[in-house]
Amino acid sequence: MGKRNRSRRVNGSLYTPRLWPSWLAIGFSWLLAKLPKPFQRSLTRGLAHLLIKTRVSRINTIHRNIELCFPDLSSQQRLDLAEKNLASSILLAFDFLDIIWASPESIYQRGKIIGEAHLRTALNSGKPLILLSGHSTVFPLGFALLAQIHSFYSVYRPMSNPVFETQFYQRATSKHAVTTLSRNKIPRILRHLKNNAVVSIVPDQDFGKRAAIFIPFFGIQAATITAIPKYAAFADANVLPLSMYREENGRYRVEIEPALESYPSGDDEADTQRWSDWLEKSIRQQPEDYYWLHKRFKTRPEGEATIY
Repeated sequence: MGKRNRSRRVNGSLYTPRLWPSWLAIGFSWLLAKLPKPFQRSLTRGLAHLLIKTRVSRINTIHRNIELCFPDLSSQQRLDLAEKNLASSILLAFDFLDIIWASPESIYQRGKIIGEAHLRTALNSGKPLILLSGHSTVFPLGFALLAQIHSFYSVYRPMSNPVFETQFYQRATSKHAVTTLSRNKIPRILRHLKNNAVVSIVPDQDFGKRAAIFIPFFGIQAATITAIPKYAAFADANVLPLSMYREENGRYRVEIEPALESYPSGDDEADTQRWSDWLEKSIRQQPEDYYWLHKRFKTRPEGEATIY
């Protein structure tokens, strides 16, 4: 009886008056997801063109990141890249809504996987597997497509809003054979890896100096966590790098590479630099599809001036 009452309180808490605006947002997201795909793409291009020269904080971040990472581009080339990136970033929101509200089949039909044999080789190795990727603006679609081949756990940051957490993240993952793991629950992540699980980790954000080292990323010292080699060593796991990119007419692709050889090496700094160098090379193939909205270089080494 007590258990049922607790369940009712948890469910009931989602409907308190303070969360009613959140439910309105859920309904509006459903409407946005129903917009025709060509209209979504035209809308994002139009919005990107209008917004790219504004002084909004996150748009300034895009400009600053591109300026830092692509110093050889002309000012017009950097502006063009920033506009393309903003359009791709806005499309990320529509992609996420598709993951939640559209049929899985409609998402699978738009994507393709290059290098699927590398994934199957890693899955058949008998070892745990870490799927390593960066923050591409296509990652919701890419993860959904990968989950069609094999279910996996995804390390993520939970939402503080319980309505958004249940109706966005949990609804999305339940439709696509993905189970979320809070990035703060490290013992749980390691336990699943130790039990031969497949775990996706996207480690390329600035989490501050804690558990991070400074290594070059696009030639700039960036605070970078060392979790990938540490987790791989703990669980004796393979590490499989994969990239995700947009194509024309709403299509996308996932490119999977062979599992990293002789990894980890026992040198956490060298191993972290290795995957970071791979990520930089991957981004340079199609830089408009990277998440430049993020302040990747916010944390600075001691004595360095702020970048943003």
